[in-house]
Amino acid sequence: MPASVKDVAALAGVSSSTVSNYLNHPHVLGEGSREKVRAAIEQLGFVPNESARQLRAGSSKALALILLDAWLPYFHELSRGVDDVAREGGWSLFFSNSDRDADREQRNIDMFEAHRVQGIVIYPLGDVVPRLERLADRGIRSVVVGPIRESATVASVLFDDRAGGRLAGEHLVDLGRRRILFLGNPAVTESNDRLAGLRDATAGTGAEVEVREVGHLATEDGLTAGAEIVAQPADERPDAIFAANDMVALGVLTQLLRHGIRVPEDIALVGFDDVAEAHQSVVPLTSVRQPGYEIGRAAGAALLAQLAEPAAPPPATPPFPAELIIRESTRGR
Repeated sequence: MPASVKDVAALAGVSSSTVSNYLNHPHVLGEGSREKVRAAIEQLGFVPNESARQLRAGSSKALALILLDAWLPYFHELSRGVDDVAREGGWSLFFSNSDRDADREQRNIDMFEAHRVQGIVIYPLGDVVPRLERLADRGIRSVVVGPIRESATVASVLFDDRAGGRLAGEHLVDLGRRRILFLGNPAVTESNDRLAGLRDATAGTGAEVEVREVGHLATEDGLTAGAEIVAQPADERPDAIFAANDMVALGVLTQLLRHGIRVPEDIALVGFDDVAEAHQSVVPLTSVRQPGYEIGRAAGAALLAQLAEPAAPPPATPPFPAELIIRESTRGR
């Protein structure tokens, strides 16, 4: 059995409260007592039960991050930004993945509430603000990455997805492309905003926009969509494709190149997020840059600001601007 506080106290010849003070308030002990307890802990290999301590205290020095789809590269960068800010502030950070499942998202929130985390950063599937506002009443503050309705207790960090879609559309129209296929997921707010921006850019230009749903916005979805595109007669294919994220775009690119369809000569291709794979692909991908790491840091900082001043209104973070990174998938070599 693991050593207990009582075991340490017995070996050190001190009371259990002295061991507790050593673990939580060592400055109140004399040097002799501290050394006795330290030596006993080392000899027994004692590890404090942090979960029990947190339950007694009713809180923890821990934060939580709930991601929409942890396997996408963009979320790797986002989580790294949140984690770095948490670590710099002396906080532990727990991660969970909702996997685009609303029920699982709610269970993740339940789990972290039960573990008494002090704050949550979440990239949600749906509207979680009412639930997060109830958590705020219990002292758990939160930050949503993405657009939310106005809230007196929940902060948000935004990226201008619609402006990003508009930049992509304007670029394709300027290249003379007139049959543009959008690959996205209508269940994802950000995907819809990117489509809205594309429609803004093409309105009145004579360009036609076709929309096709691609599931979870993963590479496999892009491969499936790409297979459907290459199966079309050449004169019915789009002359440009705008994918809601880079992973879908890279899946499409793979299929186009496998079947001898030239990019960008036959079909220009634009992605979104500008993950590392975008510029590493065999045809470097034009993409709207979404700075995941910086957004993660901003979300982490907004959460720590709320924890430092719980009575203050949620901090306002200016939306991150969109930037189009033009590469060979649209401009050629």
